[in-house]
Amino acid sequence: MRVRGLFTGAVGLLALVARSEVAAAEPPHTAAVWYRAAAECPAGPDFLAKIDGATRAHLAQAGDHIDFVVTLLTSGNETVGRLERQTDGGTVAIRELRDATCERVADGLALSLGLALDPTQPRAAAEANAPGPASIEPAVAPVAPVESAAPPSAPPVATAPAAVIAVPAPVPSEQPAKAQVRRAWWLGLNAGLLSGPATRPMPRGTAFVDLEHALPSVANNLALRVAAVGALGSSTTELGAVQRWVLGGRVELSPWRLGSERIALRPCLAFELGLSGASSSQASGVNDQSLWAAPGAGLRLSVGLLPHVRLEVGGEVLLPLLREQIFAGARPLYQDAILAFNGSFGVSFGLP
Repeated sequence: MRVRGLFTGAVGLLALVARSEVAAAEPPHTAAVWYRAAAECPAGPDFLAKIDGATRAHLAQAGDHIDFVVTLLTSGNETVGRLERQTDGGTVAIRELRDATCERVADGLALSLGLALDPTQPRAAAEANAPGPASIEPAVAPVAPVESAAPPSAPPVATAPAAVIAVPAPVPSEQPAKAQVRRAWWLGLNAGLLSGPATRPMPRGTAFVDLEHALPSVANNLALRVAAVGALGSSTTELGAVQRWVLGGRVELSPWRLGSERIALRPCLAFELGLSGASSSQASGVNDQSLWAAPGAGLRLSVGLLPHVRLEVGGEVLLPLLREQIFAGARPLYQDAILAFNGSFGVSFGLP
């Protein structure tokens, strides 16, 4: 009987040792992070690389239990970042950061996520077992503002106070959430050349006001421009030089934007309405005025140098509805071209 008892004890000890080795061989648990970001923001692997101890988290796959949701969205000249933690009870705690650049907001959220993943942080265990939706306790460990927590060499990140909202846990979606954008006003000047009304290109200037995101609820990237235009030049004729001028107003509509807020290519539709004239100091007595009405279409490329300063270059084709014909007495000198071409370069400034 004693031998049988010793044998049973030895078998139990071996089973316990084997179970311990299997448990030790299992990989440690890592948090599943559902990552959603705009195109100009860091990709998911790049964001996880910013976390101190990145092996504690991985990008969520289909079927994973979501522990955290990270969202980075651009709205005008501002980036909004949110870190959400989903507990078993359905409580979602939100940490929100705002700044002009997406990279700096991503750095701040990575710092907050790294602190939330640190098991040595106080309240980590208690918040993991947070009660149901009625609870208002934060599921993300309290963190200091990014300005003091970041290394001295890192640029400061503007932060908003942490807000804790008790709502049912959202179902992750493959599509990024749409950010609510606000209208933006810009003032600018353009200079260029206009060909068509004269036998050689005419210097042309434009002063304009832009309204971007004009109808955010209908078309998020719709832009409207209202401008005053003027061109002055001369044409060479048999009787000498004839001065030509165009003065009027312009409305321009750009329904789409290709690219980002910083570098954007816009197709544009325009209509100009005003007066066109011709005069000569010669004895021929050329002095005439007519209506200038011209629809047009073109492209405009803009590049942001600073948050509220950008350069632009554009080109378009105009179709004058009335082609003015210049006479010297009863003698015809020349007639405007069927199409007019305009190329321009300018600068604009955003209003706060």
